[in-house]
Amino acid sequence: MISLDIRAQGIDAIVAELEPTEKQFNAVLSRTLNKMAKWVQTRTAKGLSAELQVMQKIVRRRMRKTTIKKTNTGWSLNLWYGLNDISLIHLNARETKRGVTAGKYKLDGAFIAKGQVFKRVGKGRLPLEKQVIEIKEKAETYLSGQAFSYGYQEQFFKVLEHELKWQMR
Repeated sequence: MISLDIRAQGIDAIVAELEPTEKQFNAVLSRTLNKMAKWVQTRTAKGLSAELQVMQKIVRRRMRKTTIKKTNTGWSLNLWYGLNDISLIHLNARETKRGVTAGKYKLDGAFIAKGQVFKRVGKGRLPLEKQVIEIKEKAETYLSGQAFSYGYQEQFFKVLEHELKWQMR
């Protein structure tokens, strides 16, 4: 689980300046968290795609913002990342004379059949093995490193102040 902590003193300064009601502040905070979830999603999609060396659209399809909850300690925002293996067919796999090329991956002796990339395990026709890229370990180390959390607090306060000013107009 990734935790990002926002200091209350910065929020208190903005609230003291604009003086919103509690209802207005809760609405603003909810909108701000939604926008920050999208901000984190774009940063992690870019970073993960570079780390895993796959296209961003593949990473973005595997990300979901699930819920925003108010808890005893503050607000909670859940982001879900699908870290299952990626099938090589999703990397624009193409058959070549020697096998299959998918992105930076070149597999000699592989072939495309029924919408998947396969490779024979033995010398006979069967068994076949579906070709995938394992991403779980690399993705977890990237996400636990919190490489995307740089600048989160500054962006949060910028969006919060903008939303409060918009609400208070």
